Amino acid sequence: MYGSSDHDLFFQKYPKVKVNILEEAYSIQEKLLLNDQLDFGIFNEVHKHPKLEYELLKKEEILLIMPPEHPLAAAGSVSTHGIYPKLDLSLLAEEPFILHFPEQTTGQLSLEALKAAHIKPYVPIQSRNTETCVKLCMQGLGMCFTPETYVQNMDLPVKPACFSIGEDGVFSTLTIAYRRGTYLPQYARDFICTARKVL
Repeated sequence: MYGSSDHDLFFQKYPKVKVNILEEAYSIQEKLLLNDQLDFGIFNEVHKHPKLEYELLKKEEILLIMPPEHPLAAAGSVSTHGIYPKLDLSLLAEEPFILHFPEQTTGQLSLEALKAAHIKPYVPIQSRNTETCVKLCMQGLGMCFTPETYVQNMDLPVKPACFSIGEDGVFSTLTIAYRRGTYLPQYARDFICTARKVL
């Protein structure tokens, strides 16, 4: 998440702070926060709990991707809200899809977008790992939905064709949460500020 300078500055300022990263589902993180076992949690999407405080870190577009040699890679039209061309999902009714699982944010948002386009997708492959989904997509095994940062940061020999979807694009939010009314240590507050700056 950090560039070297951000990493160095944080640990120079807090040399005795040990950062433990727990990769857990939202429900587990929420329980740990409520039991004062975490300083804060970072979530893609949240169902707000009255005992937690939330701050938006970043809003990110979910893109449809496909190999650039796919026949539909040139079917996009100019988007009015972003830098990526817009693609009518109804064109993909007969295409296979590589999707995240429905309980994952990208999986849930993808299914909602497909449902809005009246598509009942054929999904031969599902994975929890975004990088796996993208690599399989680039091998021509199906269409894929992915957050924009993955497309920007993955080291791929060939860049995928990327499209905005939906009327105004589909977006996920990255949110940080901590227990309402509790004291948030200065190191935790600085960590949040650094994360917001980097993102």
